[in-house]
Amino acid sequence: MQRFYFPDLEKETDSVTIKNKDFINQLTKVLRVSEGFEIIFFNGEDPVDNIFEVASIDKREIYLEKKSEIENDSEIEFDLNIFGALPNKIEKIEQIVAKGTEVGITGFYFFRSERSQKLNLSENKIARIQKIITEAAEQSGRSRIPELIIEDNISLSDFAENENIFFHTEANDSQSLKEIKLDYTKGLNLFVGPEGGWSDDEISHFKNIGFKKVHLGNRILRTETTGVVAGFYFIQK
Repeated sequence: MQRFYFPDLEKETDSVTIKNKDFINQLTKVLRVSEGFEIIFFNGEDPVDNIFEVASIDKREIYLEKKSEIENDSEIEFDLNIFGALPNKIEKIEQIVAKGTEVGITGFYFFRSERSQKLNLSENKIARIQKIITEAAEQSGRSRIPELIIEDNISLSDFAENENIFFHTEANDSQSLKEIKLDYTKGLNLFVGPEGGWSDDEISHFKNIGFKKVHLGNRILRTETTGVVAGFYFIQK
């Protein structure tokens, strides 16, 4: 059954009228819906999938009636965020948010590190990234839309109450994923460096404010792979 994010959907809503031309076109021309066709709507907040049935359809609007609702327990019980240094290509951000949303990441924060290369993100490009997140949530059965924040700078001290780890390719004075001990109730933030890695100053700063240094074994993973793989590991642990 096809799922769609419907942010204005109230829990008490018993019918929906769709008038958006693009949405109508998607339903009628792509999905070929007809009367009796069932669709799932979720609002991104309540852990519920709402099942609606197409009651009537024409060129200007589609009217649906609510048939039932089912509990959606797909979300994890703690906050798990990827903090990614801006990569050199927008396609890498798109991969991170798409796959990260599928595995259960709850938030994506992108910022400029010392070794981040120049990457200009217009409002249209950011809107496209948000759309990718929404579509991944629809496809993967999520009941929540992960948060997206893109800023030039972030204050690391704002996250001092969370569990914070940063990834580094060197195993010296670092722990593996299996070795690290974490309190998930505090929320977990995964800091992933750019293609050139973290600078010495950034590593020193991470350590000084209590961030934990973690390595991923003998393999060197790409920036678009690291956070997603580690995030999935912690979700399954």
